[in-house]
Amino acid sequence: QVEIWFGIFSRKSLAGASFRNTEELREQIKAYVKNYNKECKPFKWRKREVKGSQIKNNIENLRN
Repeated sequence: QVEIWFGIFSRKSLAGASFRNTEELREQIKAYVKNYNKECKPFKWRKREVKGSQIKNNIENLRN
């Protein structure tokens, strides 16, 4: 879940952002975390069916 959170953080808070110094970056991170924590919820994990042909295609792609 940590990787997912950092992905969301990167897209919503850092993408396209520019900071003059590390203090500005720290403040942006703190503001995002404070706002995120107001309404955070557990991630919903879903299991999906993987067909045999999908597995075969993935294995073949790894070989190339």
